[in-house]
Amino acid sequence: MVRFISYLVAACLAVAAAAESEVVTLTSDNFEHETQVATGATTGDWFVKFYAPWCGHCKKMAPAWESLAVELKEGGLVNVAEVDVTGNRALGTRFEVKGFPTLLYFTKGTMYKYQGPRELEALTKYANGGYKDTAGSPVPGEPSIVDEFKKAFTQIFSSITYYLKNPGKVKENEWGFLAAGLVIGTVFCSFIFMTFTMMGPAPPPPTKPKSS
Repeated sequence: MVRFISYLVAACLAVAAAAESEVVTLTSDNFEHETQVATGATTGDWFVKFYAPWCGHCKKMAPAWESLAVELKEGGLVNVAEVDVTGNRALGTRFEVKGFPTLLYFTKGTMYKYQGPRELEALTKYANGGYKDTAGSPVPGEPSIVDEFKKAFTQIFSSITYYLKNPGKVKENEWGFLAAGLVIGTVFCSFIFMTFTMMGPAPPPPTKPKSS
């Protein structure tokens, strides 16, 4: 009974803390609307933590990130947010997140990757102008359907090429998957070709022969 009450109290405290959090939760659905990082338009600078719930380093720095959000909100210049990459893989792909936590600072269409100590003082200094001392890169735009097609085609082509060059790497029960990949790749490429052909300009009308 005592253990149950302890769990209940801990859960209530966690809910209360989440309700009072100044850290903005971003997802694939609201990321661009909230941040406008590709254009740097109207919502100000953003300091975003890309994390995974199971990541020990992410859990360890969570208090500092919460404190940072409170401190920067008082200045009103920087928004502090977080993205759960396990539930928003498209954002992880877009920003090339390869480890957790990944901290990116966005300002006026440029992003900077934070690589310093995960402590409040260092994070605050970085957000208050320290990012200018590091190299930035243009914010990648939202992937279009064409980008997704290209990516899928590249992955299929790379896999097929690898196995054709290394047939010994293919297990006996994987030959069926390889054959299916070839068929799917062929159908996929045909679909893309027909789609772009239909989207192209209409052919000019035939020229009438001149009467003699």
